[in-house]
Amino acid sequence: MASQVSPGVVIRERDLSTGVLTGVSGLRAGFASSFRSGPVGKITNIGSERELIDTFGAPAEANAADWLVAAEFMRYGGQLSVVRAATGVLNATLDGSAVLVGSKSDFDAGAGASEKFIARTAGADGNNLHVVIVDRGPDFTITKTSHGLSVGGTYTDDAAVGHEVVEVVDANTVRIIQGTAAPTPAAGDTSVAFSNSQWNATAIGSTGLTYKEVGPRPSTSAFASERYISYDEVHLAVVDTSTNTIVERMTYLSKISDAKSTEGASIYWKDYVNEYSGYIYASALTSSEFTTLGSDPGAAVASYGATAAAPIELARILKTAGGALSGGTDDYAYTTGEIAAAYSLFQDTEETGLDFVIMGGSMGSEADTLVKAGAVAAVANTRKDCIAFISPFTGNQVAYSGGSALTPAQQLENTIDYFSSIGSSSYVVKDSGIKYTYDRFNDKYRYIGCNGDIAGLCVSVSTIADDWLSPAGTSRGGLQNVVKLAFNPNKAARDDLYTAAINPVVAFPGSGPILFGDKTALASPSAFDRINVRRLFLNIEKRARSLAEGVLFEQNDPVTRSSFNAALSGYLSEVQSRRGVTDYLVVCDETNNTAEVIDRNEFVAEIFVKPTRSINYVTVTVTATKTGVTFSEVVGR
Repeated sequence: MASQVSPGVVIRERDLSTGVLTGVSGLRAGFASSFRSGPVGKITNIGSERELIDTFGAPAEANAADWLVAAEFMRYGGQLSVVRAATGVLNATLDGSAVLVGSKSDFDAGAGASEKFIARTAGADGNNLHVVIVDRGPDFTITKTSHGLSVGGTYTDDAAVGHEVVEVVDANTVRIIQGTAAPTPAAGDTSVAFSNSQWNATAIGSTGLTYKEVGPRPSTSAFASERYISYDEVHLAVVDTSTNTIVERMTYLSKISDAKSTEGASIYWKDYVNEYSGYIYASALTSSEFTTLGSDPGAAVASYGATAAAPIELARILKTAGGALSGGTDDYAYTTGEIAAAYSLFQDTEETGLDFVIMGGSMGSEADTLVKAGAVAAVANTRKDCIAFISPFTGNQVAYSGGSALTPAQQLENTIDYFSSIGSSSYVVKDSGIKYTYDRFNDKYRYIGCNGDIAGLCVSVSTIADDWLSPAGTSRGGLQNVVKLAFNPNKAARDDLYTAAINPVVAFPGSGPILFGDKTALASPSAFDRINVRRLFLNIEKRARSLAEGVLFEQNDPVTRSSFNAALSGYLSEVQSRRGVTDYLVVCDETNNTAEVIDRNEFVAEIFVKPTRSINYVTVTVTATKTGVTFSEVVGR
């Protein structure tokens, strides 16, 4: 570069596009639990706490320990892939029958096909929904003394009135569809046109709302008008009856199954609801409640009172088509089988990319919590491209229900015993931390595991530095949002924990809680028994995989091998300059791509690296010498 003689600024460009992973806000952890809402049995990517609340609901008392662990991870800048476990939850429906529609893909596959309207997500919150589906309504009101029809009933071409009845108001009044011509009432009867103001004032169930709060009275869409069809427009709204507010409006849709907007998008009401509604699915409405036109205009439903020369008019929607949903149920208490099944969805590396898997909170017993921890570990051990983080059973360190407080010795013994059944693995990290934190959603303090924090520290260190630096210690290992630790191990306890490959979480006097260890759960001495080395290799392996995918189906010749070698060596050189490795070697040439290998359509590359190790043990010796002694005499320097 050009040298500078006087003060100034030089701007340079440097291409690190083949270098290390930077911009690590995308580091992602897999997490499963029960929730208040959201898709069931489906991986959903979540980028923030706000998005977690919007998708899966705020924490309830029953799932707060899990929920808060996930939220703590995101405090450090991480993102989540979340699975809502398939427990006993059910969706609310229009007739209150029991049904589970876990996700949109389940609905598309036929789940809930016999239901008219279904809450979009399973849970008791769906019982607060009231569906409103309306068209322009009746044309006329006929007053007929003692018509004999039941109030609230639905009638078609009833002889008592001589027209299609859409609403029975009282013992003497009905509202009808007449079409383009006004009805001729029988002697003693009267008929009055049903006005827009009457339509506006029509009540929506017992919500206190009226149709005018949904939208203007529907009429005829441009699509229908061009085809000489009348009154196809329909509005649909969803009311939250817990607050009596309209939470969703979908207006100016059509009853015609192939109707399109001027931009060419479908406006068929049923398809539109199922594609865009955030609250409901629409499925099996019957012809007694509405009639669709179908794809062939010639197959239109006959109009009521219209002549052949008059526009074809679609049948109207009855007030009984919508209504309140019910039958939705919550179930936060997942079983070991249910939570294991939820975590097993993460085992497919092609389904979702993961960097970590976090355990969340404890279950009701130590035995069940161990099963859950094993399911979490199994994800990382199966994928071998991520790390699982596991915390103790809360009861190992906290005595509940008025029991006497556990002594530090008991907390230590319980914690070590709990982790003893977790198998040796460099893809698993165990910590000793149970922290006391504030749950602002339920306005109380509670104990939760620190596995979300420990995984979060790995995100943090990658954000401020690199994957291959240790997340432990006073510089990078500080935990957030901690009131106190349930168990604060002293030096002797930390020695015992570290011997068992359990990373202590400790609060020293004058400082907040910190992660004070960086071991993986690997039992035998190895470079991979440290978190930073395991993350270094995962980093290199992901980059190598990306480069290797680029040579698939290329020619196995010196050009391809040299290009691959250069790209990977350039990457490792950048890692070395950033203190990840002390040395490396990439072998990808004719020595390991022999004629036999080439003839088998194979491509071979070998990478040798010397990882940089983190400092775990420091010895500092301070020596006092006599005044007249020179240091060269003492130390030979």
